[in-house]
Amino acid sequence: MRASGILAGMTIVFGCGLAAALAGGGNNFDFLSDANRQVFQERFVKEVWPALERGGKKGCLGCHGPGGKGGGALRMKGDAAKDFRMLLKEGFLLPDDSGSVLTRVTTKDKKQMMPPPGKGSDPWTKADADVLRKFMADLDKKKKK
Repeated sequence: MRASGILAGMTIVFGCGLAAALAGGGNNFDFLSDANRQVFQERFVKEVWPALERGGKKGCLGCHGPGGKGGGALRMKGDAAKDFRMLLKEGFLLPDDSGSVLTRVTTKDKKQMMPPPGKGSDPWTKADADVLRKFMADLDKKKKK
């Protein structure tokens, strides 16, 4: 009887964890205070968002945004504030991460490069990548430890 109770408890815990993961409740990489999150959201809208919008249907939002036909793991809503919070939470703004936006727009690996060669808009400029790099470095310094 005792073993079946433990087994039932483990099943419930596993089921809840699985449900949370399937519902998007996986890892959360947002370690900012509310005040810092607001400051960085405002910076994101002014500094980074224009590069994501550039290129229209052939740009980042054209593929990864509403109605986009590609996008893989990255799906944006087309709302800068909401997309900042999603990118932060889901880990797309982690420095030195192979799946980060910065890594994908600066890599020379044609299999990982965004936009994909020949399928999207022009590659990000060095200036745009530097803005994103600085933004992400500043963001990383402000995370709660």
